Amino acid sequence: MLGSNMKRAVEASLDRIYQATNNKFVSLEVYWGGKTAGIVMNGGSAKIMFPNVDDTKQVPDNKFHDLLGYAIHELGHAWFTTNKPWDEARQQHGSFVGALINGLEDPRIERRVIESGYAPNGRVLFERLCNSILLEDGYVEPDDLKNVPFLLAIEGRRLNGYSLICSSIVERSPWRSDIEWALNAAHVAKDTAEIVRIAIELNSRLQKAQQPDQPEQPDQPEQPDQPGQGGQPGQPGDQPGQDGDQPGDQPGDQRGDQPGKGKGKGKGKGKARPVEPDDFINRGLADHLYPNEDGTLIVGKVVYQKFPWEHK
Repeated sequence: MLGSNMKRAVEASLDRIYQATNNKFVSLEVYWGGKTAGIVMNGGSAKIMFPNVDDTKQVPDNKFHDLLGYAIHELGHAWFTTNKPWDEARQQHGSFVGALINGLEDPRIERRVIESGYAPNGRVLFERLCNSILLEDGYVEPDDLKNVPFLLAIEGRRLNGYSLICSSIVERSPWRSDIEWALNAAHVAKDTAEIVRIAIELNSRLQKAQQPDQPEQPDQPEQPDQPGQGGQPGQPGDQPGQDGDQPGDQPGDQRGDQPGKGKGKGKGKGKARPVEPDDFINRGLADHLYPNEDGTLIVGKVVYQKFPWEHK
């Protein structure tokens, strides 16, 4: 479909979802004008950011479905994630714990979205997006410590009942019993605070399992830049979650700290796989953006679609 039609279809779908849910946001704004995908919460307002898709280019239907699934996933964080305990845990225990929380929280909020009925096609879109990521990028190795958060994000979705294109690798992991414990506990967790407690305990178990054979720390899972602070989209910087209990995407700044407080270095080369699917969305839309003559991105005029829901 044409980029212009794809944009309107995404916006219309989000409009229908919010009208059906009687959500308590003051407003939702869809922003097409950046180089990244994400969500910013500012008070009672939510802004979803997408790359600046060219209105005149043909966008494959599967990209539309992935984009819509991603948008609903991000709204799931806005509905069901509480940032304060996540931010505090990351500040106290390091960014690897933050990534573990992310890997356990993503399946939980998607399950809540499905159970809530807010998005009737949410399960299909979440499953499709997960499989699209696995099909393009593959899975991770079962003994790669730095990629345990990604493993949790995939296997937690399997527990949600998604039909995934890859087989489980948990049984081949050296931390099988601890990972299974965390996945099962997270599957019945009621809120973000409970997920945080599970992630902290899992981190402790993983670090104990690494001693004393491997004295080095695992590599830092690198997270992509997210929308800027203060609800201003389009500026790289800290991620959402700076407003205490205001829900958003990944709380706090996920960059800069060494993961975990214990020791051990995961096997495998390369950087850690990001848990959130924003990088996948960015890459998937890279060929459908407004180009300059030299091939660089034209950000152009900020384009908003505003849905003025009444604040309840």
